[in-house]
Amino acid sequence: MKTIDLRSDTITQPTDEMIDAIAAAHKAGRFGDDVIGEDEVVHELQDKTARILGKEKALLVTSGTQGNVISLLAQTCRGEEVVVENQSHTFLFEAGSMASLGGLFPKPVEGIRGYISPTTLEKAISVDDAHYAKTSMVVVENTHNYAGGTITRPEQVQALAQVAHEHGLKVHCDGARLFNAAVGLGIKAKKLVEHVDSVQICCSKGLSAPVGSMIAGTEDFIHEAHRVRKRLGGGMRQAGIIAAPMIIALEKMVDRLIEDHDNAKLLYKRLVEIEGLVLDEPDTNIIFIDLRNFDIDTQKLSAELEKRGVLVYGGYGTRTRFVLNRMVDSKDVQYVADSVVEILGGS
Repeated sequence: MKTIDLRSDTITQPTDEMIDAIAAAHKAGRFGDDVIGEDEVVHELQDKTARILGKEKALLVTSGTQGNVISLLAQTCRGEEVVVENQSHTFLFEAGSMASLGGLFPKPVEGIRGYISPTTLEKAISVDDAHYAKTSMVVVENTHNYAGGTITRPEQVQALAQVAHEHGLKVHCDGARLFNAAVGLGIKAKKLVEHVDSVQICCSKGLSAPVGSMIAGTEDFIHEAHRVRKRLGGGMRQAGIIAAPMIIALEKMVDRLIEDHDNAKLLYKRLVEIEGLVLDEPDTNIIFIDLRNFDIDTQKLSAELEKRGVLVYGGYGTRTRFVLNRMVDSKDVQYVADSVVEILGGS
């Protein structure tokens, strides 16, 4: 029986072309010590990323979490506060890194489908008083995982950034799935981040590279980010082995994300017919279903699906997450839908 893995788009395997790119770069003698700036493939990746995102410079980092914390630490000072959406990845799922590593105080606020409105941000900014931490940054997550892969549109980012910059705040975009947002809207990724000060993108989710993320921004930001990366142990040697597949990811794997979005819509159309099931129509490749009206919890649903060869995470309260990805086709989606209908029909 085939295993259909919907736990995350991080489970995507690298393509043959990505593996071939590593071998080709090695054969051409393009690898070098990236700690001293001598890996040609890393330079190519960083230049390409900066162009794609419309930023001055970019830097290779090991993961999205590392990219986010580097971006925060490079643009803030210890004791300052960072406004975050209360269901965001930087707040919930990064092991408290901004606090433990940077001495930063996260200030969570409630968003609208993951988006912090300009009004909400303005109310959250602390007054300039010795009793309060200085508010120095706001983080945008695009797409927003916990809200269900929702897209924050360019005009929303611009409006938020305008308020932030008027108050002297930096704006960081956690764009782990930024290309899902861009493809979902049919625009270039740079349009989504033209008003932010820094951005992190992940190449090891829907883009299918085996490892690696990028951060981008001004030349001054990247200069300081490079120092922070070193401080966190993120300097790597022949890092072109990582960079080569990431180049293929950016060149060849962006447009195909629409297939994941289409499969998410296909799954939604089947699941929305289940009486009592609560779910929103997906913007991109993520669907959360809410079991509040059923006599079954998420762990039980996860276990029952696993018996049928379907893997999902079940630890989101009454919600279960399905993440469509390159390893799943429309036939698999139909099978998953049939399985959920069968399980919930008897609950």
